[in-house]
Amino acid sequence: QRQWAVRVAWSACCGFFAMPNIEVIIKKNTASLSLDDDAKLGDLMKKLSSEHGIEISKQVLLYKCQEFRMPTYEQGKLVIYDGQQRMVMEDQRLADLKIDGAEPLVCGELQDEWLEEVKWGAFGQTLYEADYMNHREFVIFNGNPDSLPALEALNLSLR
Repeated sequence: QRQWAVRVAWSACCGFFAMPNIEVIIKKNTASLSLDDDAKLGDLMKKLSSEHGIEISKQVLLYKCQEFRMPTYEQGKLVIYDGQQRMVMEDQRLADLKIDGAEPLVCGELQDEWLEEVKWGAFGQTLYEADYMNHREFVIFNGNPDSLPALEALNLSLR
């Protein structure tokens, strides 16, 4: 209780409250979430899951040119991708990730992901085949999944 009193006194003195208020744009709506000072990204994702119904493993968060995910195949670890480098780490505090509520996050829902062979050629001949595969994701941001075509038909056209 003493810490709470100090926090309230500090916020009254400085003109703001210490708990971060994070705005998330999800399903064409803006959700304003209040979290603790030491909240982690996993806490934010759990709150989004309970309030908006998107599973944590299917959430894709965008913030300042970075993509944040917690896929099931990484055993609940945080995956950060900045367009060039993919980092896998333990869940991090929002403050450590520099998510302070100054800009909103955008939450999308992962529909499908797959590995794609890297090869090309012409006239039925493969001229080049790489020894690696590209990871592809199909994510919908601000969409209504009920108004989309059947996912099975879409997957057939992608493969």
